[in-house]
Amino acid sequence: MSKPNTDIYDPEFVSGMFDRMSKTYGLANLITSFGFTAIWRKQCLNQLALTKSTPTGYDLMSGMGEAWGDIQERLGDGCRIIAVDISDEMNRKAANHLNRLKSKNIEIRNANVLKNNIPDQSADFIVSTFGLKTFKKEQQQILAAEVHRILKPGGTFSFIEISKPKPLVLKWLYMFYLKIIIPLIGKIFLGNTDDYRMLGRYCADFGTCEYFHSCLVEAGLKSNVKNFFFGCATGVYGAK
Repeated sequence: MSKPNTDIYDPEFVSGMFDRMSKTYGLANLITSFGFTAIWRKQCLNQLALTKSTPTGYDLMSGMGEAWGDIQERLGDGCRIIAVDISDEMNRKAANHLNRLKSKNIEIRNANVLKNNIPDQSADFIVSTFGLKTFKKEQQQILAAEVHRILKPGGTFSFIEISKPKPLVLKWLYMFYLKIIIPLIGKIFLGNTDDYRMLGRYCADFGTCEYFHSCLVEAGLKSNVKNFFFGCATGVYGAK
């Protein structure tokens, strides 16, 4: 468990947490979300506007590459995907996934998306699925500015994150899911609940994508908010 004075949003802390969870994260995430994350991921990526026949873009906080198939389905097999994640172990899992895909159009980079060397106006698209929750508000502001910097004029983006729903019944189920189910899954898969409980804390503190939406607008992007399944997930999508 994190110490009282630990900054849980520090990139090193986040990287270490996902390194430890990498062996079980994919299966645990699928089980705890009852498969909804896969559905919402596809719906999120379907919000991407089609800009050109062979676009190049970035999958930020890319994890194990879960979004790649849906990105290619939406934009075509010829699209070039540059996956960026801060966790060494998640990137190792992603590399194994890439070997199975045998795709030559996907590149994996180990980097902190808030401090990167991605060239200005180099992306036709930027996506991220379920990676926003580990950013506090100040970091979301930085991320929004980076999205604006990296996108080409006319480039598009789409992000999604697990969110706190407004209906009372769903909100109660959501908190039960965060406080009970996620730590239980962590205990079953890892033998301890600390990291998965921390994941629940990130989700609870994040709330919805509304604040990130405001950051994107302030950065100069055209942004829209979309609710998924009564607000159990929210997304933002738009263009530069």
